[in-house]
Amino acid sequence: MADLMWGSPLDGRDPTTVGPYTVLRVLGQGGMGRVYLARGLGTRLYAVKVIRPHLADEDGFRARFVREASAARAVSGAFTAPVVEVSASDAELLWMAVAFVAAPPLDTLIERAGVLPPAGVWWVAAGIAEALLSVHGAGLVHRDLKPANVLVTADGPRVIDFGIAKALDAVGTASTQVMGTSGYMAPEHIRGAAGPASDVFALGAVMVFAATGHAPFEGPSAGDVLAQTLYQPPNLNGLPSELADVVGRCLSKEPEARPTLSQILEEFRHHRDRTSAPHAATSWLPARALAVIEGFGSPSPTAPTAPPPTSATTRPITADLQERAREAQALGAAGDAAAARDQYVDLVRDHVRLLGADHPDTLFARDWHAFFTAEAGDAGAARDLYADLVRDRTRVLGPDHPDTLHVQNQHARFTGAAGDAGAARDLCADLVRDRTRVLGADDPQTLRARDWHARHTGLAGDAVAARDLCAELVRDHVRVLGADHPDTLFARDWHAFFTAEAGDAAAARDLYADLVRDRTRVLGADHPDTLHVQGQLAHYTAAAE
Repeated sequence: MADLMWGSPLDGRDPTTVGPYTVLRVLGQGGMGRVYLARGLGTRLYAVKVIRPHLADEDGFRARFVREASAARAVSGAFTAPVVEVSASDAELLWMAVAFVAAPPLDTLIERAGVLPPAGVWWVAAGIAEALLSVHGAGLVHRDLKPANVLVTADGPRVIDFGIAKALDAVGTASTQVMGTSGYMAPEHIRGAAGPASDVFALGAVMVFAATGHAPFEGPSAGDVLAQTLYQPPNLNGLPSELADVVGRCLSKEPEARPTLSQILEEFRHHRDRTSAPHAATSWLPARALAVIEGFGSPSPTAPTAPPPTSATTRPITADLQERAREAQALGAAGDAAAARDQYVDLVRDHVRLLGADHPDTLFARDWHAFFTAEAGDAGAARDLYADLVRDRTRVLGPDHPDTLHVQNQHARFTGAAGDAGAARDLCADLVRDRTRVLGADDPQTLRARDWHARHTGLAGDAVAARDLCAELVRDHVRVLGADHPDTLFARDWHAFFTAEAGDAAAARDLYADLVRDRTRVLGADHPDTLHVQGQLAHYTAAAE
């Protein structure tokens, strides 16, 4: 075992044994846990996923995890890395062991070999669809399908990590955070109602990544990506035209508009039947991808898989920085914002040293550093970091660049969070002006900036001006987004609130009465937002008497 080169060496954080398994290497980690290469009691290798302690301590999680992970053993190993064993619910470490598959994850394959041609994307998609049929047939929904959870072997893709997604999602819902990966989560999953069609949406997103190297929804923060997923069309730049139809249907905002997995496999049949040897990966994948898969299956310490020939002088540096950034983001996603912030301090320093202060990746790392500084509870420090970043992005990228506009928004947001509503109001006014000029008055991001401007105007003490700004915003939300859009209903809530703050409790009562009716119709009587405005209606009814 001494010459195994999969993964990376263990460090002081890692156990040497997990249950009956001897831990050998670290294969990877994410927001939910670390994955180890381990040896069983004999000579076979396993991938053992150990859940992060703070998740395992959630009320009722242990029993759910064991139940869901055990149910995953019913999923056919022909399409997955099969679940072999699950820890007891009262074990000190909560873990699950799956058969180790010596194959690169799809994101690693794309990084090393480049994007796949349409035929290769179809081949990967068909394998995933077949795996998902088996997962759904076992009564499970994956909930976290993404490139890192698709291992690509010469025999076809293997889908992993389906055994814990439902249990983890239950924990996230209880703490008001839906578990999953931004950029691949369907709109209904973001809202807390994932189902089989949500996995079809994620499949479409994975196809985009395999064909283009980027996710269909991206942004500097998870919140931005989730907002894009809910309200914006996907970014399909670089997607071959022959994939546009099936990907577009998979990425429909409405679950019922997406194709079923069986329909996707039926569409694949037309491609398969035109291929003389459809069982062979060589019929679908380019030679460079096949070489990465073959090299991954037989690693050696003296001849590791070579990096791609392009950008050979800089790629080891940038790949290391990217891997460290992924680890920091995983820490943040797992709830340890302080650790993510501290890692980004080091990352920013190394980006400056290796790439230069004005490199786009350096500016991007500074954005994440500022964001996790705020998430760790220091809004004042985040405000100052964003102020510097606005200055430097304006100088390097220009005032109209989307990244500059984004950090302007963050600067205003955390200025308000730091307690200076007046300064936040003025910054939001500038942002509204710039987004209107660059994006247009009806762009959702412009409307969102107007929403923040109105709120901070009210928080700065001018309730009358805030009321009037909200009235105009409601009118434009109805015209642009529709009367039943969540953002429209939200703007109406603020309009009613600042109407009351301006001294007209009776008018606020009437506005809340209308809003209760419409939120009940659109969201349901038991939705938290409906219950909130019911409480506001009762309060201002009493105040108006």
